[in-house]
Amino acid sequence: MNRQMLVPSGISALRLAALPLFLYFFSYGNIAVATLVFAIAAVTDLFDGYFARKLGAASKFGAYFDAAVDFIFVSGIFASFTINSYYPTWLLVLIAASFTQFLVSSLYTKKLYDPLGKYVGSILYIAIALTLLSPATLTFTFVQIGFSLFAITSFATRTISFATCRKTHLTQKISLKHPKTHTA
Repeated sequence: MNRQMLVPSGISALRLAALPLFLYFFSYGNIAVATLVFAIAAVTDLFDGYFARKLGAASKFGAYFDAAVDFIFVSGIFASFTINSYYPTWLLVLIAASFTQFLVSSLYTKKLYDPLGKYVGSILYIAIALTLLSPATLTFTFVQIGFSLFAITSFATRTISFATCRKTHLTQKISLKHPKTHTA
C-alpha cells in the first residue's frame, strides 16, 4: 500500500476522533467548544478529498471510508441532538436511510445519476452548523422539512436513475443474446 494513501484516510479519521470530543462538550452544555470541534472536523472533510487528489491517492476504498466516517460523525451528532429533544427519532432514521441508499446504489454503478445524493453529507453539515448556531424551534423545523424534502427528492432521482440504468443494461444484454440478422 502506498504511504501517500494513508494521508487522506488519516485526515478522514480525525473526524472519528472529533466525535467523542464533540459529544462530551455538547452534553455538558459547552456549545462554543462543541461548535469549534465541529468546525475543525468539517474542515477535515474538505481536506481529505483535496489531498487524495493532490497526492494521487484517490481510491474506491478511500471514498467509501470517507462516506462511512461522514455517516458515523453526522449520525453521532444528530443522535445527540435527538437525545436533547432537538429533533425526532424519525429524522435520524431518514439520515441513516439517505446514507445507506447512497452507498448501496453507488456499489452498483458509477453512471448512476443523482444530482443531489452526493451532497447528503454537505447538507447535513450545514444543518448541524445551523442547529449549533441557532438552536431554536424555527431552525429545527427548517432542518426537518428541508432535509426531508431533500432526502425524498434524492431518493426519487436515484431510484429512477437506477431503474433506467437497469432497463438499459437488460436491453443491451438481450440485444447481445439475439443479434439482428441483416439480409441483402
